[in-house]
Amino acid sequence: MRKVARLFVSALLGAAVSTAAAPITVALAQDDWVRVPSSDDSSPSQPPNNSTSNNSAPQDSGSAGGHPQRGSDNAAVTIVEYSDFQCPFCRRAEASIREVLKKYGDQVRLVYMDFPLPSHVHAMDAAIAARCADEQGQFWPYHDALFDNSPALTTEGLKATASQVGLDPLTFDRCLEERKYENAILADQKEGDAAGLRGIPYFIVDGQVMHGATTPAAFDTAIDRDLKSR
Repeated sequence: MRKVARLFVSALLGAAVSTAAAPITVALAQDDWVRVPSSDDSSPSQPPNNSTSNNSAPQDSGSAGGHPQRGSDNAAVTIVEYSDFQCPFCRRAEASIREVLKKYGDQVRLVYMDFPLPSHVHAMDAAIAARCADEQGQFWPYHDALFDNSPALTTEGLKATASQVGLDPLTFDRCLEERKYENAILADQKEGDAAGLRGIPYFIVDGQVMHGATTPAAFDTAIDRDLKSR
């Protein structure tokens, strides 16, 4: 299975930090994200008004120790996504992401990173469960099942989803109960914080920052700009 090295992802995040001040003319809708809560505030909020931001779908490729990736290693444009399986706006953004990947084919790849919010009580467990599915080469089927079917994110619900996608139950259950990948997920959150993440879903399109349930048209604007600059 192909992997996305943490060093490469960190370089993309560094590009996002360095370019965050540059004007990105990508309009995003209001009420389309969940803000990262401060220590005394866990309420949803709106993003700032001036936020920056082949014809077949690429094949999935899993990861183990790196980050799950959809698309070609040789893609011209990389989208880094920070997401949370309990976030309704992250679920809404999935349709846009899939449309973009289908439209641009091997020109675009998606790198998935976890950012479960503490206010979402099942989000960390769901993120761990998806990493456990990745151990068996089934991250994307599990990811899609969580977002598409809106299953219960309780421990029993996560185990039921694992059964539905054909995972070995003993291996999966042990991984989930040991919380095997919690530290790796916390590392993703730290990288998101360093990149200036203030809410989810949060996307970095080769250094261009976008957040909220971004439309396909907004992704097109960012991707086309990047492709034309090459």
